[in-house]
Amino acid sequence: MFKTLFFVLILIGFAWGYPPTRVRMARAMEPALVRLGPVGDAARRPLQTYTTTQEVQFILDQITLAKTEGKETPDEKTFQRWLARRVLTKNKGADSWGQPYYLIRLNRTLTVGSNGVDGKRGTEDDIRKTIPF
Repeated sequence: MFKTLFFVLILIGFAWGYPPTRVRMARAMEPALVRLGPVGDAARRPLQTYTTTQEVQFILDQITLAKTEGKETPDEKTFQRWLARRVLTKNKGADSWGQPYYLIRLNRTLTVGSNGVDGKRGTEDDIRKTIPF
């Protein structure tokens, strides 16, 4: 019995270490994690960070594709409207913590980001990616 339980725990550990599998596992465990309060929040944070990082990259890919196709590309003022019309994200233009994504165009670069867990831009937990544009 002990060996079987130990083997199952090892398999769960390996599965949790692989981000795409972690996403599926965490979604299935979401109701239980919510009930755990701060402990559940700490367990969900890697999933939220991974999901938001993937969405930031996806948004940048969509902007690059629009530019390549000669279609409208957003600026800071039109970004949320463009995002709602063109890009399908999990939380409809918001990151995993419910905050809207932001866009910064500066000197031939394009940055898309999330304010992260604390909801404040410019802190250490922000998730952002910059590409030449």
